[in-house]
Amino acid sequence: MSKLTNGPRDAPKADQSATQTGIADGFIVVGVGASAGGLEALRSFVGSLPQQARMSYIIAQHLSPQYDSLLTELLSRETELPVEEAREGLEVVANTIYVTPQNTNILFRDGRLKLEPPAAGALPKPSVDVLLGSIAESAGEHSVGVVLSGTGSDGALGMRAIKAAGGCTYVQDEQTATYRSN
Repeated sequence: MSKLTNGPRDAPKADQSATQTGIADGFIVVGVGASAGGLEALRSFVGSLPQQARMSYIIAQHLSPQYDSLLTELLSRETELPVEEAREGLEVVANTIYVTPQNTNILFRDGRLKLEPPAAGALPKPSVDVLLGSIAESAGEHSVGVVLSGTGSDGALGMRAIKAAGGCTYVQDEQTATYRSN
């Protein structure tokens, strides 16, 4: 797997109470953002996930709005965990990977997925910042942000929100990233 580096906090413990977040059984919500060159990093990431970590994974990869995405199918070949395309109102459960459809922003609210059209002219799509910010707000210290290979700054604000909420953040080491950003 590509090397990830983390912030100064230790990873949150899955047995902490999360009743205020809408997560009844206290699992961790992991938001994963990827951009250019992200497919290879995502494959490696999901291929190394443990089967019973009591974490859910919500992936927002920058995609062209003109083409159908095969990301759900491609990632399902790399892991034994269930991989689902996100749907409006879908309840998020532990040990499952959710993939954002193209041309759609994804949010985590009260234990469920919310899909929204991106703002007119907004780039990139989907917004990693929108996803991570919603996870920080809803899951607090039970949130984790992961940013993989990419360009630009999408994800930086969301990562700050997760840190401010008491969660953990991880970024792909630039030495292993296909594209490096400032």
